[in-house]
Amino acid sequence: MDDDLLNALIGSVSAIVPGLAIFFLNFMLDRERSPSLVTVTSLSANLCKHGKIDELLEVFHKLSSINYFTDTQSYNIMVSFLCKAGKVREAYEVLRDMRRKGAIPDIQSYNLLLEACCREDLLQPAKRLWDEMFTNGCPGNVETYNILIQKCSEEDEIEDACRLFHDMIEKGVVPDGITYTSVLKGLCLAKDLKMSLEVFDNFAMQDPMLARSVLCTFILSLCKEGNLVPAMELLRSQSTDIAFLESHLIFLKFLADAGEISLAAEHVKWIQGKSPLMQSNEILASISSSSKPGPILKLFQVMQENRLNITNDSGERNGLQMTYHMFVHLEYSIYWSSPYA
Repeated sequence: MDDDLLNALIGSVSAIVPGLAIFFLNFMLDRERSPSLVTVTSLSANLCKHGKIDELLEVFHKLSSINYFTDTQSYNIMVSFLCKAGKVREAYEVLRDMRRKGAIPDIQSYNLLLEACCREDLLQPAKRLWDEMFTNGCPGNVETYNILIQKCSEEDEIEDACRLFHDMIEKGVVPDGITYTSVLKGLCLAKDLKMSLEVFDNFAMQDPMLARSVLCTFILSLCKEGNLVPAMELLRSQSTDIAFLESHLIFLKFLADAGEISLAAEHVKWIQGKSPLMQSNEILASISSSSKPGPILKLFQVMQENRLNITNDSGERNGLQMTYHMFVHLEYSIYWSSPYA
């Protein structure tokens, strides 16, 4: 049986019966023949998929004993699958074995381990690994910084998150949407409203398109921490290039769900004053999908009481028809969500 056939056999069988695939792998190794990197990748993926982590480690040790892993790319395959299986300590041992045998861990090696540490709530080991990475002369990229900034922000270690944020800028690593989203969420959780607004304003001036992609998440983070008025003021202070309709709708949905009907109606009125094309029907049609139709119905009623414009470009009659249908839809939703329905 030639190597190509054995490689194909191991790859296909591992998806169904991983144990049988290991049998064929041992058959190859006993005859001093080596599987291809594609085969090892496929076998490792299927062992992880079937929860055969001990068998995965056994495969690694067997291959390592015959010096199969000769470069960083081949080692990273094992690091990757061990990390996915939650075996962080074992993955780190692979990293150490890599260095012992002269292969140099690259940024992918460290990113895989850092992400696994953070996923398993091992923040302190992740920080030690970070220091080790720089000590070994491997500079971080934007993904590296994002992994640790995001975890520090989630764990309310906002000072470390901000330190990493400033460090990446000083080293010429350009922050992306994930970076800013993580920093802004962390600042909101830390109740540092002033700093969060400053960070957003600074990068909004430099990159409006990036600010646009981050704004919706930032608005939600502000609202979840009770900063409703600052969130509204932020929306109103931005150009339409940044504060597009979706960001206003997200804000209005949150207000309606939170029962802040007066504030929501006030914001609808402001939208209509600033952007006549954003008609009430368009707004109501979008937010009527809320999981809480009751508050949306109250918002609709307040808008009627305040005589806010409820027509559209097709004329008053069509506008009233749309409004009526939405009114019926909302009342129907409320009725069927009632425990007495």
